[in-house]
Amino acid sequence: MNKYGFIAVDIDGTLLDDNDHFDIKRFNKDIALLQQAGYHFIIASGNSYDALTTIFRPCPLVKEFVAENGGRIVIDQKSIYNRTHSKKTLHQVLSFINEKLPKPDILSLSGESQTIIANQYRDVPVPYYPHHTYFTSLEEINEPIYNLNVGWAKQKMPQEAIQDYVQQLNRYCSAIQATYSGAYGIDILPAGVNKARGLKELVEKYLNGTLAQVVAFGDTSNDIEMLTEAGCGIAMKNATSDLLKVADKVTVNDNNHDGLLTEIEQLFLS
Repeated sequence: MNKYGFIAVDIDGTLLDDNDHFDIKRFNKDIALLQQAGYHFIIASGNSYDALTTIFRPCPLVKEFVAENGGRIVIDQKSIYNRTHSKKTLHQVLSFINEKLPKPDILSLSGESQTIIANQYRDVPVPYYPHHTYFTSLEEINEPIYNLNVGWAKQKMPQEAIQDYVQQLNRYCSAIQATYSGAYGIDILPAGVNKARGLKELVEKYLNGTLAQVVAFGDTSNDIEMLTEAGCGIAMKNATSDLLKVADKVTVNDNNHDGLLTEIEQLFLS
């Protein structure tokens, strides 16, 4: 693995187990060793930067983030790249969801400083949104919006149905890129936004590297571009079938058995 200088990892279903936990002590030890060996360790996630800073508060060595599925890049707490939705697009997409799709169990907007949840879901527990508020009308929102997320977790909507909703959304509006996010949800991003493009922006413009030097790890559909375009794309054992088809390699263990850290240790630290 000497030809690679960058390791990009997804979070949900990759680093985190199904209970949203990871071995922090082992993780911090591995990151320290990787950085000593000259590797850049990059978080590439569909989560908001707000959520990521909460997850990695006990991990001070993690400083490079591709958040919002590539729509926001942060290095050492400084935002260097942002792609956001227009209000016009948000109005169009919300109308389509309300008129054409089954009622979601949650609908939220990922903003610059917090998650903004549709007021009708005020009673839904949202422990995964560290800072959040509620909206009734888009006119109440005065910050940039990176991502519109809808989910059907309570209904346990079949993945095939959700993938169909993704296709409907992408056919309906050319200004967006909808993608299955795992956990019964859809991320609706500005057109052209994905993890591969965000990673390319970070690595080539700011870290003096190329995507060919990246080893990327992921578990679901929003990781497809990243694993396809990276020098080496590694899918988790628990990955969705569409991601397994494009991966160069598959981890021996799944996310509930430290599959990511075990693979990193074997490839880079043994």
